[in-house]
Amino acid sequence: MSDEPIPEENNDEFNQERHTQEIRHSQVSARVPEGVSRGVFSTGAVVLQGGHEFILDFLLRISTPQQVVARVVLPLGVVPQMIRALKDNLTNYEKRFGVPTIPAPIPPQVTGSAESINVGTGLEADPSDEPTPPVSDVISGVSAGGTGAVGETMTPESESEQKSEPETVVKPAETGQKPPSAEELYDELKLPDEMLCGNYANAVRIGHSATEFSFDFITTFFPRSCVSARVHMAAPNIPRLLDSLTHSFEQFQRKVAQQQKRQPPQQGDQPGNL
Repeated sequence: MSDEPIPEENNDEFNQERHTQEIRHSQVSARVPEGVSRGVFSTGAVVLQGGHEFILDFLLRISTPQQVVARVVLPLGVVPQMIRALKDNLTNYEKRFGVPTIPAPIPPQVTGSAESINVGTGLEADPSDEPTPPVSDVISGVSAGGTGAVGETMTPESESEQKSEPETVVKPAETGQKPPSAEELYDELKLPDEMLCGNYANAVRIGHSATEFSFDFITTFFPRSCVSARVHMAAPNIPRLLDSLTHSFEQFQRKVAQQQKRQPPQQGDQPGNL
């Protein structure tokens, strides 16, 4: 009987244990890198459908040019989980704090803020001069306060239809305007090169306070989970984000169902074939 070791390629039991070993690790906590711990603030989001993933572009629309402050890539299975978690958080928020709403802008003539600004010691504004419009009017190009632009959530179509018009959530005063296409939207956005690939996440943790919602996008890889992106949004913007996510995922499901109907049955699926 030979004492030579069995070649590795013939040791089936060893190979199975080596290649099919299941690795388990705790998902209760996730490491937060220093560069991610502060997070970024967002006033709106764009939901893009890919062939095998969803892309969430979180925007900051209170500056010029408007910027993409975080891009998160989610696998398909995480999207319905995020929708359920966001619904639960929004329900708990409404039970404790009420329905989050965007306040209506107050006309300048009511507040008189333009006439009450001190311009310096011994200096007074000329009453005959026209009052300077608020900064928010200049940035957004809409009515005072800019609420039509801030917090706006849009959902372009899927990857194969991104040239069509995205779904835009707007206030009633803007319903007569044509929503921008995906190309027009991204022409006005600043998307840094280092953000083009985005941050992958296969889990989402959502929390909220009285004024904000916080999203921790997590990669649950061995040996430890890690937060890949952290995003904060004002509470009034969350219903729009939830509506856009829900609509986009339902649209994706309908498209998959239509594709399955158009596909011819496989040969083994024909009646009478074994």
